[in-house]
Amino acid sequence: MATNNQRNEDIRFAVRDYLANRPSISQEAELIHRRLAVETDYTAEEVKAALDFLVSLGQVESKHSPLGSTLSYKITAAGTLAHERGE
Repeated sequence: MATNNQRNEDIRFAVRDYLANRPSISQEAELIHRRLAVETDYTAEEVKAALDFLVSLGQVESKHSPLGSTLSYKITAAGTLAHERGE
Protein backbone atom coordinates (compact mmCIF):
# COMPACT_ATOMS: atom_id res chain seq x y z
CA MET A 1 0.00 0.00 0.00
CA ALA A 2 1.32 3.43 -0.94
CA THR A 3 2.13 5.93 1.77
CA ASN A 4 0.16 9.15 1.93
CA ASN A 5 3.10 11.09 0.46
CA GLN A 6 3.44 8.59 -2.39
CA ARG A 7 -0.30 8.76 -3.08
CA ASN A 8 -0.16 12.58 -3.20
CA GLU A 9 2.70 12.38 -5.69
CA ASP A 10 0.86 9.80 -7.79
CA ILE A 11 -2.23 12.03 -7.92
CA ARG A 12 -0.14 15.05 -8.94
CA PHE A 13 1.49 13.08 -11.76
CA ALA A 14 -1.89 11.74 -12.90
CA VAL A 15 -3.48 15.20 -12.94
CA ARG A 16 -0.53 16.74 -14.77
CA ASP A 17 -0.48 13.85 -17.26
CA TYR A 18 -4.19 14.28 -17.90
CA LEU A 19 -3.79 18.00 -18.57
CA ALA A 20 -0.60 17.52 -20.62
CA ASN A 21 -2.51 15.22 -22.97
CA ARG A 22 -5.10 17.98 -23.49
CA PRO A 23 -2.93 21.10 -23.71
CA SER A 24 -5.30 23.29 -25.70
CA ILE A 25 -8.28 23.22 -23.34
CA SER A 26 -9.07 24.40 -19.82
CA GLN A 27 -11.15 22.11 -17.63
CA GLU A 28 -12.90 22.36 -14.29
CA ALA A 29 -11.60 20.33 -11.34
CA GLU A 30 -14.83 18.32 -11.24
CA LEU A 31 -14.44 17.16 -14.84
CA ILE A 32 -10.78 16.25 -14.28
CA HIS A 33 -11.81 14.23 -11.22
CA ARG A 34 -14.59 12.41 -13.11
CA ARG A 35 -12.19 11.44 -15.91
CA LEU A 36 -9.52 10.20 -13.49
CA ALA A 37 -12.10 8.39 -11.33
CA VAL A 38 -12.78 6.00 -14.20
CA GLU A 39 -9.45 4.29 -13.51
CA THR A 40 -8.53 5.46 -10.00
CA ASP A 41 -10.02 5.93 -6.55
CA TYR A 42 -8.84 9.54 -6.20
CA THR A 43 -11.31 11.79 -4.41
CA ALA A 44 -12.42 15.18 -5.68
CA GLU A 45 -10.61 16.78 -2.74
CA GLU A 46 -7.36 15.02 -3.65
CA VAL A 47 -7.60 16.14 -7.27
CA LYS A 48 -8.30 19.73 -6.20
CA ALA A 49 -5.33 19.65 -3.80
CA ALA A 50 -3.12 18.33 -6.62
CA LEU A 51 -4.31 21.12 -8.92
CA ASP A 52 -3.60 23.74 -6.24
CA PHE A 53 -0.12 22.30 -5.73
CA LEU A 54 0.62 22.26 -9.47
CA VAL A 55 -0.61 25.86 -9.74
CA SER A 56 1.80 26.85 -6.95
CA LEU A 57 4.64 25.26 -8.96
CA GLY A 58 3.63 27.15 -12.11
CA GLN A 59 2.93 23.92 -13.97
CA VAL A 60 -0.82 24.53 -14.20
CA GLU A 61 -2.73 27.80 -14.48
CA SER A 62 -6.19 28.51 -13.17
CA LYS A 63 -8.65 30.97 -14.67
CA HIS A 64 -12.09 32.13 -13.70
CA SER A 65 -14.87 31.79 -16.23
CA PRO A 66 -15.59 35.15 -17.90
CA LEU A 67 -19.25 34.90 -16.89
CA GLY A 68 -18.88 33.50 -13.40
CA SER A 69 -16.60 32.31 -10.66
CA THR A 70 -15.96 28.79 -11.91
CA LEU A 71 -12.27 27.92 -12.03
CA SER A 72 -10.80 25.98 -14.91
CA TYR A 73 -7.29 24.58 -15.19
CA LYS A 74 -4.82 24.28 -18.04
CA ILE A 75 -1.24 23.02 -18.29
CA THR A 76 1.48 25.65 -18.70
CA ALA A 77 4.66 25.47 -20.76
CA ALA A 78 6.57 24.65 -17.54
CA GLY A 79 4.11 21.84 -16.82
CA THR A 80 4.46 20.45 -20.32
CA LEU A 81 8.24 20.50 -20.05
CA ALA A 82 8.20 18.80 -16.63
CA HIS A 83 5.80 16.20 -18.03
CA GLU A 84 8.00 15.52 -21.05
CA ARG A 85 11.06 15.18 -18.82
CA GLY A 86 9.24 12.89 -16.40
CA GLU A 87 9.99 15.18 -13.48
